[in-house]
Amino acid sequence: MGHFSSQPVVPLDRQPGLRDNVTRQLMAAIFNGTVRSGDRMGAQKLAEDFGVSSTPVREALVELASVGLIEILPNRGAVCLPFGVRELREIYHLRRVFEVEATRLACGNLSAQDLREMRDELLHLSGVDTQDWSSRAIQLDTRLHGQIAKACDSVRLRYEIDRYQNLMQSIREVLGDQNHVQHRAVEEHLEIIDALLREDAEAACKAMARHLDQTALAVEQAFFTASNA
Repeated sequence: MGHFSSQPVVPLDRQPGLRDNVTRQLMAAIFNGTVRSGDRMGAQKLAEDFGVSSTPVREALVELASVGLIEILPNRGAVCLPFGVRELREIYHLRRVFEVEATRLACGNLSAQDLREMRDELLHLSGVDTQDWSSRAIQLDTRLHGQIAKACDSVRLRYEIDRYQNLMQSIREVLGDQNHVQHRAVEEHLEIIDALLREDAEAACKAMARHLDQTALAVEQAFFTASNA
């Protein structure tokens, strides 16, 4: 049985967004195999490892339980659940459901100026290869998906999308730079934006679905070998 405390952690007591930082580090520990199925995750011990109070750790554990990565058992604390190909596919399936619907609802509600600005930035990225290319591509990715979630005009749907963004960020941090994936995503984002500018909800939803399906496949290939599947 693995122990998260055996791995180095970054003290977080002076960082903003304390709960989110703890949540992402715990997610990363599950995704990279540091914490495995059946491992106990005691809030007090984790708080000591992180150098924080137990409150943000307990909040982070509740967040992990809400997305199915751990189970909180009465009088036994938190236990890591299995994480493999099936679980990863389920994560991306739900993200697809949420974000395709958000795209449908947002179509016609997004600022055309903002969309054109993002389109221009994406077109510029598709033709250059600078040192900060990856970070700029990720920023635009986050911006586009965030704008769509905001414009869907559904508080509950936006909340669910935001929760899954922590998952996505943790997966991205574990994977590291995947430039071939990001280059493809730039082209896919352009397709989404073009459909939104035309206010073609059906085309925008299909483009978003293709984008998320391709992303899920790339992550699965990076996380697991064929023998694991």
